[in-house]
Amino acid sequence: MAFMGIGFLVGWLVISLLGFARFRDPRHQVLFSGSLITVAVVTTFGVLRNAGLGVFLFGIGVTAALVRFTRAWRRLPAARLK
Repeated sequence: MAFMGIGFLVGWLVISLLGFARFRDPRHQVLFSGSLITVAVVTTFGVLRNAGLGVFLFGIGVTAALVRFTRAWRRLPAARLK
């Protein structure tokens, strides 16, 4: 049980830190942030099968990744044509 708690703590820390990763190229930012969000959603509903635990575990990191994702999406060259 202690190993499981340590695993969740390490997972929370890693996802939280990776969510704040910033790249200069918007394509890399979209790819990285999108991948991080996908991994968090799949882990939450596929492995944990508990939305509350998933929100606790990935909440901060996924929120930061979503913010970075939307900012990078608006900086893509195709988005500037509109």
